[in-house]
Amino acid sequence: MAWRMSEAQLRDQGVRKAKLVNDYTALALAVDHLGEEDLIPIGPPRARSSHTVAVVGAGTGFGVGAVARGIGGAAVIATEGGHISFAPVDDVEIEILRILTGLYGRVSIERLLSGPGLVNLRAALAEIEGVRPDSIGSEDIVRAAQEGDPLSERTLERFCAIYGSVAGDIALVYGARGGVFLGGGIAPAIAARLQSGAFRARFEAKGRFQDYLSAIPTGVIANTHAALLGAAFLASAL
Repeated sequence: MAWRMSEAQLRDQGVRKAKLVNDYTALALAVDHLGEEDLIPIGPPRARSSHTVAVVGAGTGFGVGAVARGIGGAAVIATEGGHISFAPVDDVEIEILRILTGLYGRVSIERLLSGPGLVNLRAALAEIEGVRPDSIGSEDIVRAAQEGDPLSERTLERFCAIYGSVAGDIALVYGARGGVFLGGGIAPAIAARLQSGAFRARFEAKGRFQDYLSAIPTGVIANTHAALLGAAFLASAL
């Protein structure tokens, strides 16, 4: 059953001040307040800057947010970026798109970069390879990959590669020269693979803008309370 609430309802129930915010709004607000111990770097180290920063995250879905900075100041942006269309970059991903299009019609990023997306991705790779996959959930896929299951390993490698491409696209969309940081529940569990796999190469593989992307830091948000930190910062300003 879906939750239904509003700021007005909360105030009617005795809450003196109430502000409902998107979880990636809160996460974006937290980035400037995270220490080095709260981030697992991928690529160049983060430097404190006045540039725009973006947050993305694969979990139950795919979240996107940013703190955009310019001459007029800063603005927090929450979007539905997880629902942009998946853009394949090689023959395997074109075939993945074909398979998922048959299932869903339109294929968004969230169909691949999420817990359910991991399951979709593994099933699509199995079909491409002519393998009959066992039916396992996202956590089991991560565990199986860590234990050396070949199909799960290929799934996780492809997941990290697509994640890098999407994070690079988000960096270009926002002009996020201050960094793109990964929230959500999946990235911390696969941080070592994100560091060693294709994530960073695909993040930077943007043709004429490769030099632009190569200077942008990326990292995994390891602090599990980061969104609460951002919400607290917002609450202090109310």
